[in-house]
Amino acid sequence: MARAIQVYLAMEMIRIGGSKDSASAIMAYSGFGYPNQDEWRVHISGVAWQTPIIFNMRQRMMIRMLGGVMHATPEEMKGEVFQSRITPFMAEADHRQSIIATINGTSYRLKKRTRKNGHFHDWLSLKKDVIENAITTTNGVETVNFTVAIEGADAEPAESVLYLQPKQGISIISDIDDTIKDSFVSDRRELLANTFLREFKSVQGMAEVYNQWAAAGASFHYVSSSPWQLYPSLQQLHSVHEFPLGTMHLRNFRLRDQLLKRVIIRRQGKATAIRTLIKNMQGRKFVLIGDSGEKDPKIYRKICRQFPDQIKGVFIHDLSNRPLEDDRFKKLADAIPHGICAKFKSATQLSELAGDLLG
Repeated sequence: MARAIQVYLAMEMIRIGGSKDSASAIMAYSGFGYPNQDEWRVHISGVAWQTPIIFNMRQRMMIRMLGGVMHATPEEMKGEVFQSRITPFMAEADHRQSIIATINGTSYRLKKRTRKNGHFHDWLSLKKDVIENAITTTNGVETVNFTVAIEGADAEPAESVLYLQPKQGISIISDIDDTIKDSFVSDRRELLANTFLREFKSVQGMAEVYNQWAAAGASFHYVSSSPWQLYPSLQQLHSVHEFPLGTMHLRNFRLRDQLLKRVIIRRQGKATAIRTLIKNMQGRKFVLIGDSGEKDPKIYRKICRQFPDQIKGVFIHDLSNRPLEDDRFKKLADAIPHGICAKFKSATQLSELAGDLLG
């Protein structure tokens, strides 16, 4: 009871917004583009929400319950990490807004408005010179800057980048939780604490291995069941631990009446993101990296069966607390007719198993 009272008092001290007059805000995710005959086809996505973010009574009760589940102290609940991570989950979606994307000085209205959860995405087919005259190269990675804005709103435009994919080459599709980020998905309390209370930590050695592959010419796409609200924190993880540049694909999530436990139920939404990447870059070969703690082996098995000629390898981080059983591994290996399938315990072992696959 004493702990519950402490958590309650801590939550009462959280800033819960200002004026009741709402405005709009927008965020753009990193996108990608690929050459398609005499054009470039690019994918734009992001989310819009209403500001200021004001916690209502129901949300505050949810947060207090979350604090109790995590055994969080009042100091942790008042801390910058928790407040910055929890606030996006309380945002009210800004739906039915028209989105304007601007690339190399030219603006394009996306065909569809923002959905009920505030998300938007669209494909644009652009003339070659629009893209190729705006390319910036960083560490061998070609990108094009773009902005998105809410049509007719005072919201500041959001900036992001398109990662340009050569028609041929190798792309790494990597899971995030327990593959490159220590999450402890199998332990619900630890997962919540790592998600909301602690700075994100990377899996030892993975950034170094990925950078070796990037230097050999591989492109990167980070795909996860984590909700979009963690996008800024995950981008910071990549920056601090110096993972290779690449697109990030997270799960669309809208907090409704359920407790925040929905945040940590792992969905198969990332399978759709993986299929989209592979379908739209048919000249490229793909390597899938995941872990044994979620549903990656099952998802990857289906992907391999659907795209047998494009999958060059599958590597599963074999977690000691949730190892991949022999029968499940065999089913996965049988689905890869033209590539390597292996389990690894460490980044060093991953590098050895991949061998010359990625240079």
